[in-house]
Amino acid sequence: YRYVHLSKDGKVKKQEKAARKLPDGALHTPNEFFDRKASIYNLPPLPQVFENKLEQNSPFFRQGYIGNLFVEGDPAQWKHLNKGGAEFYPEPIKVNVQYIGANDNIKINDVRFDLSGQSAREYAKLAYQLKFPKKNRLLDLSTLKLRSEETDATMMREKLYVDILNSLGVPAQQAAYVRLFFNGEPVGLYVAMEETKKHWIKKVLHPDIKNVKLGALWKLNSCCGHEANLEWLGPTSKSYVVGDIYKNILPGNNPADDPMHDLIQFMNDLKHYEPSKVQDPIAYWEQRLDLDGFLKSMAMEYLTGSWDSYWNSGSNYQFYNDPVTGKWTWLPTDFDDTFGTSYNGKMGSYRAIPKKNSKGFESPLAQKLIIETPQINARFEQILKDIVSYVFKPDALNPRLDAYQEMLAEDIAWDRAQPRLSKGKNHKFTAEDMSKDLENGAKGGWGLKKWIGQRSDGVQKDLKFQALQGSESRLPYHTMTKLHSAYGIDASQSKPQGEKEQEQKPKQEQDQGKGRGQQNGVSIEKARNQGDEKILNSAVALNGNWLALSTMLVVVVLAL
Repeated sequence: YRYVHLSKDGKVKKQEKAARKLPDGALHTPNEFFDRKASIYNLPPLPQVFENKLEQNSPFFRQGYIGNLFVEGDPAQWKHLNKGGAEFYPEPIKVNVQYIGANDNIKINDVRFDLSGQSAREYAKLAYQLKFPKKNRLLDLSTLKLRSEETDATMMREKLYVDILNSLGVPAQQAAYVRLFFNGEPVGLYVAMEETKKHWIKKVLHPDIKNVKLGALWKLNSCCGHEANLEWLGPTSKSYVVGDIYKNILPGNNPADDPMHDLIQFMNDLKHYEPSKVQDPIAYWEQRLDLDGFLKSMAMEYLTGSWDSYWNSGSNYQFYNDPVTGKWTWLPTDFDDTFGTSYNGKMGSYRAIPKKNSKGFESPLAQKLIIETPQINARFEQILKDIVSYVFKPDALNPRLDAYQEMLAEDIAWDRAQPRLSKGKNHKFTAEDMSKDLENGAKGGWGLKKWIGQRSDGVQKDLKFQALQGSESRLPYHTMTKLHSAYGIDASQSKPQGEKEQEQKPKQEQDQGKGRGQQNGVSIEKARNQGDEKILNSAVALNGNWLALSTMLVVVVLAL
């Protein structure tokens, strides 16, 4: 079948180039974007390296589908918001949002819409942030960051980083692709990620505990000659740059006049820690820190060349003081400067990472634990070996990247054709640059596959081991988000388009479009008996962009 755009008098104005095909047994179509080859793509799963006990239950993060965000607001406020500039921090604006996913069509009013990021403000394609009302969240999401990926011609690096963190069982904000529109005008393609704030902490780190009193949560960055490197500078919060560098998100049990009290105690333990004088360093740190989570995060920083994170820059991570375990939990964030993006360093051993970075700062938690403590170093190297043996290698990652290329190619071409709203920096990537950057690099940078291959080979030579051939999983696959099938197919009988564990949509939902999903057109069996032209779905026009829906203007589907 294919969609066509009809004029008011019923004549065909435009027809989709490619034919679509429904999976066998499909009961209905998902919401579909006009003139795309497919709606849901088969993404080969990544091997599960370590146990993952985390759940993200929002269908917003459906894999293999590009969602759609339609934002409506005041044009003058929108224009001012997009003025851009590194030092431009305008007031947020209030907007109405409609999200259309594979099974979802949701409208939310009074959403706070703001610019996002620090360096991202310097670019012509800006990054944004949405904060939803507490009583009207988007599919259980309190906030969304729309990452512009303006330094990545593939738009895959950040998403792949999250995919690998899930494979390692590291607590991570999830990611999905979305098209963004404002007042009907296309803005571009984005990677949407939920922020690790109060709501995320509750549902991901404390999913089975009601009324838990949350611990302290810190957002840590580098700026203006300072880094959040966990170096002890003094006994009270007054000794630290609280705000931009050490930014408190949740207070925990800390006194109001000394918000860093618990974190300073951790840094004091680190300051006085001498590996040779501690009988059991692993036990010592496991009392204070989710040690394996930290080591996996540092392994990922090293493997991906993440130069704007903790080990190299004292930046882009969060630290949560878990009141249940009594340990600090490492939460990595912001993965755009990875896999060779803007990377000027050498691809050498982790041992060659300088004790002090180019600005003269140390990263004492990585230095003292990974480099200076033999017992923890051995565990770190084993983690590196396991990651490279199973997932961080071409055999495991290239099939996923190839699937992303097929899924994103049309929309990256669409994104590159949109005018940018700010006068900031513009790499002027083309649709062709996506393929170049995926392989060997575009405009002088590292190619994504080239980085993975050379880093994987380098680690094997450095640690004197050989990765397993193929893409065998070390543990059973973990489904992060269980979803209703977009096609209404019983998951026990069919697994269309790569969905590993889909749930059968209740018949009442299929028939009436109730619940979180929405019926997307009449049943296929009924449509097949209506003749050569089938009215299956509807569509909304967005300045030449069409999205097939079930409640708006009529679009015709032609049987082939």
